Amino acid sequence: MTKETVISRSLRLAFSGAVAFGSIAAQAQTSDAPMQRVEITGSSIKRAQAEGALPVQTVTRDDIAKMGVTNTEALLQQVTAISAVGGVPSAAGVGSSTYGEATVSLRGIGSSKTLILVNGRRLANYATDGTAVDINAIPLAAVDHVEVLKDGASGVYGSDAIGGVINFILRNNFNGVEATAYASGTKDGGGLTKKASVIAGWGDFDEDRYNITVAADVSKDTTIYGSQRSYAKNSWNNNGLREQSATPSGAITSFIPNTTPNQFGVIPNTLAALGKGLGNPLAPNNCAANGSEYDANLGTCRFNSAPYVGLVPQTERANLSASFRFKLNENNELFVEGFHSQQKTNNNSQPSPYSNSFLSTDSAFAAANVYPSIIVAPSSPYYPSAWLAANAPAQVGKPISVSYRAFDAGNRSTEDMAKLSHLVIGMRGVVKGFDYDVAYTHNSSDVSESTQQGYSNQVALVKLLSNNPAFNPWTQFQSPELAKQIYATNYVGQMIHSTLTNDSLTARISGDLYQLPAGMAKFALGAAATNEKLDLNPSAAYQSGDISGYGGQVLPLSASRSYQAIFGELNVPIVKHLESDLALRTDRYPNATSTNPKISFRYQPLSQLLVRASYGRGFRVGALPELNNPQTVATTATFTDPVSGTSGQFNQTVGGNANLKPEKSEQSSLGLVIDPVPGVSIAVDYWKINVNNLITTLSPEFIVEKAAAGDSNYTGLVRRDAGGNITNIYATNLNAGSLKTEGIDIDARWTIAKTANYGNFSTRLNGTYTTKFDEKLPDGTVQTSVAHTIDANGNPLNAVANGGVIFRWKHQWSMDWKYQKWGVNLTQNFQSGYWDAARADSATGTDAVHVGAFSTWDAQASYSGFKNLQIRAGVKNLFNRKPPEAITLGNYFQGGYDPSYYDAHGATGYISATYKF
Repeated sequence: MTKETVISRSLRLAFSGAVAFGSIAAQAQTSDAPMQRVEITGSSIKRAQAEGALPVQTVTRDDIAKMGVTNTEALLQQVTAISAVGGVPSAAGVGSSTYGEATVSLRGIGSSKTLILVNGRRLANYATDGTAVDINAIPLAAVDHVEVLKDGASGVYGSDAIGGVINFILRNNFNGVEATAYASGTKDGGGLTKKASVIAGWGDFDEDRYNITVAADVSKDTTIYGSQRSYAKNSWNNNGLREQSATPSGAITSFIPNTTPNQFGVIPNTLAALGKGLGNPLAPNNCAANGSEYDANLGTCRFNSAPYVGLVPQTERANLSASFRFKLNENNELFVEGFHSQQKTNNNSQPSPYSNSFLSTDSAFAAANVYPSIIVAPSSPYYPSAWLAANAPAQVGKPISVSYRAFDAGNRSTEDMAKLSHLVIGMRGVVKGFDYDVAYTHNSSDVSESTQQGYSNQVALVKLLSNNPAFNPWTQFQSPELAKQIYATNYVGQMIHSTLTNDSLTARISGDLYQLPAGMAKFALGAAATNEKLDLNPSAAYQSGDISGYGGQVLPLSASRSYQAIFGELNVPIVKHLESDLALRTDRYPNATSTNPKISFRYQPLSQLLVRASYGRGFRVGALPELNNPQTVATTATFTDPVSGTSGQFNQTVGGNANLKPEKSEQSSLGLVIDPVPGVSIAVDYWKINVNNLITTLSPEFIVEKAAAGDSNYTGLVRRDAGGNITNIYATNLNAGSLKTEGIDIDARWTIAKTANYGNFSTRLNGTYTTKFDEKLPDGTVQTSVAHTIDANGNPLNAVANGGVIFRWKHQWSMDWKYQKWGVNLTQNFQSGYWDAARADSATGTDAVHVGAFSTWDAQASYSGFKNLQIRAGVKNLFNRKPPEAITLGNYFQGGYDPSYYDAHGATGYISATYKF
């Protein structure tokens, strides 16, 4: 009888359904009990091998504790196969409509192609996004371990498992009570964290035939402002390296009203053109008079938004999870499991700006017959006659338009409330020698956002300020009376409320099929049926597009669909030490049906050598919002128009596309695991992913650059007025060619020594080397994106246009020492250098700036010498390394660094205590 040699306690878990996971061990132990068969990640068939045919990284509960993290996003940032590209970090929520969401992207191919599971079962996608799961909704206090399948798995798990699968296994047979308290603080201020959690369990499933496990946690993270970090307090530097300054008050534009009567013979109060920028009357030495600073790069007064920006948001979380298992007899059980999470996120940023270009997207002005412009009349006591006479004499005596930064309306502040519920009811067990699992799953995501301050009704504000003799555009704060009226234009209330639900019924059976000369052939068969519904309800104010800072209107969306799947898997031992696994799945959607195979091989001629390989195909149908979102006008990130020379934000049309084709993919991997000497294990896996019909949006800056160069594929996507100013950029969803990426993963472990007098010493290296990340665009252009953010012509690479960097090499190297009740861990987080955007003062815009390699160190010590108590204390970013100065592509409100890879907390000390009752 086979003996159990490599297995963890979690091998007793067998979570299954349309998707199923077990746990593979990381610690060696010897037992006389028979080897238990478990479900290997990436397969629905139980088997006994510890290492399967697919590469899986397991993050244990002890690993999580050593990281000193308090949320799932921070945990997954430690996985080198996860890239900031294609995901949404929490920091991106400042100034952007992410509504508090955080997502992750395996291999950088997108969070929509990274499947997130809990106990092997799906969750609801975030209600306002509809394409991916908010990872911070997962209750970290209840997590036993995490398994990361770093291989495509559409043939087993469904259409959106192209990049891989991340499965969170929750504790479900806990006995007793365990409470944990955590607190942290930063060296440079802000970013305090407090967290408390408790888990309690009653009954032993094996002994008492039942178990109830309940876990709860609450936490609060405070914000960090740009003013608290030396590297993030300036939107630009005057040496010409980077430029991300914002619209100040008092920038003058010529006022060009429409003079043509409409069909009713009436001349409407609309603009014929956005007007020509004329400059700002404030001199370099008095820019501060209206809250600005002098920008030497542009030679004018500009607004420095960086100090006002929240580098990380203030967040409050509360989670409650529970599981109930009841043994009907020795072979069958009833189970109920689920959780409810609630997260409140507060984002703060600079006061709202107003200019002709921002206001022109607001259709409420036409309805109110109000010019979308803040006008200063020649009769105003603040009309700059002398300055105009010297700088724009043709404008003297004519009304002018001015920009305005509404300090008197207050800094912008929003509150996001996100709730996620997950419930599973089912039965599993063994009937006539076959394993089965039948379950009903209900998921719901409920998201809302409310404004607290700083978001004005634009028509009301413009009506108040235009031709108002009390309004002075060249001062920071208006008179007390006018300031009060400005503040009263703020819209305070709900902006959006959205819900997304899915209900599914899954069934699966697996077991032995036929005895072959090399061993038993095994099979699995299953089916799943799912109904998904999305209701996105923006407020009337949001629909009007009249609220500042939101970039345009959002329209309601109500959409639903039902889809079904059948799947099968066959595991065949071909010859001794060689087995093959074939999976086949058919997914049927209302607008597409696809059958996708997955085949893998596992060959272990020696106990010290394992060779594995896989090949699979996949497809992903566009998410409900990608297909159905109404098209509306929004604003871009900041960039410079190469035609007009204007630096700023521009209007863009965004939205869904009902004609999107499904993404199709091919994934393959080849790897080996070697144990050359006792205590040493090295796993090396090559991976390759090709995605065709890639669903994406093109960078507005890229579209403008291509159109300016005369490329006919893009000229029709950019609209300009008679003065050459951009009036709109069409950047809706589309199928943009293909994406090809490949690379190598390394996982090396070494137990250096085990001594009675000095303890145990060990080390581990996890790393990912990306050799290719090429995106092919509709015009046939192939953009090579590894370690670059712009191409040879200075155009932003579409793959990274929304943030992040594809690093050539990333690793996490840890060293551990454990002696009796003491433990010490030291971890290095490393990323290689990359080529950033060109300098702001670059004559050609093609000379990319190199950003050097970067690393931080984390340290932790633990002590468990007190009865039932374990204490951990540590420091993240031990040496308080500041981030390298980064230009970025204008994707974030943060300035001076790239928040997609650097944690603004910096050096952070923490302490936690866990007490077991």
